[in-house]
Amino acid sequence: MLQHQAQVELRAGRGALEQQASQLSLLIEENGRLSNLVTQAQASSFLTAEQLRELLKLRNEKRWLAEEAESAAGMGAPASDPAGLPPAELEVALAAEMTEALKRILPALRPALQAYSLAHSNQPPGNFSYLQDYFPLVGGRRLVGLQTFDFVRDEGPRPGDVLVLRGDAGRRPGDGSQVRVYGFADGPVVEVAAEDGRFDDWEAQHLTSAPAGTEDKFFLEAEGTAQERARVTEVGASVGISAEDASRFFDRVKQQHKVLNQELAEMEKSLAGSPDEKERQKRAAVEQQLNKLAIETLGDRGPALVQKLREPK
Repeated sequence: MLQHQAQVELRAGRGALEQQASQLSLLIEENGRLSNLVTQAQASSFLTAEQLRELLKLRNEKRWLAEEAESAAGMGAPASDPAGLPPAELEVALAAEMTEALKRILPALRPALQAYSLAHSNQPPGNFSYLQDYFPLVGGRRLVGLQTFDFVRDEGPRPGDVLVLRGDAGRRPGDGSQVRVYGFADGPVVEVAAEDGRFDDWEAQHLTSAPAGTEDKFFLEAEGTAQERARVTEVGASVGISAEDASRFFDRVKQQHKVLNQELAEMEKSLAGSPDEKERQKRAAVEQQLNKLAIETLGDRGPALVQKLREPK
């Protein structure tokens, strides 16, 4: 009886292992299928609107399947799927895919506007999505992004407008700036990141005049940041530092701002003395850190700039 019971338990255990092995095989097979789908979608010259949305979804599904396969095999889940993208880079990927989609839409925009106007007694569409039936089909499917983008003007482009379409790509993981992708009537597409999420001035500036040059990425500083940069540049000139070098130092300080604040917060815990003495120690620590960054960025001229900046305005 004991032998019979052991054999039954052994068969049950073997059956469970075979079932897990079968599930693992299916997960690996599905992971490979999704990898091929992503590769095909990226290589295709004509992506559908559904594919644009599904591409990032597929990356997440692939990562989930990889984690499931690792778990079923008794291994730890991978940190990230090398065939996909880590979550922190999804906004970057989306902006790049939106850029490619917009490059395909823009050449067909003018004919679509004309066809809509003829069909609606010369009335403007009022919303970009209203035009989707007036764009040509590619391989029997709609062009990518017809539900993704909007007109820069709410009512649609006016005669003379060169900046016509825009799409929101979310926030950058690093600095938190808001990102938009813009399309110009004659074809160029640019990516614009705004530190404070305000695009109105840039749009007004380029609504009827495209940016000069071939730059395709722009960063818009917040008003306060721009004013502080101008002050650093001005003070730098007074101690013989070029505007380019002073601006480079400003960027370095801005980049390290969060780290410096954390170090200062830790240091405050160990300060002793009266409130005035603690404040003097904090100022000395800040100046020391700024001098260190200034020397790294500007060499021996750096401390002179820091000293000048710390003088009362």
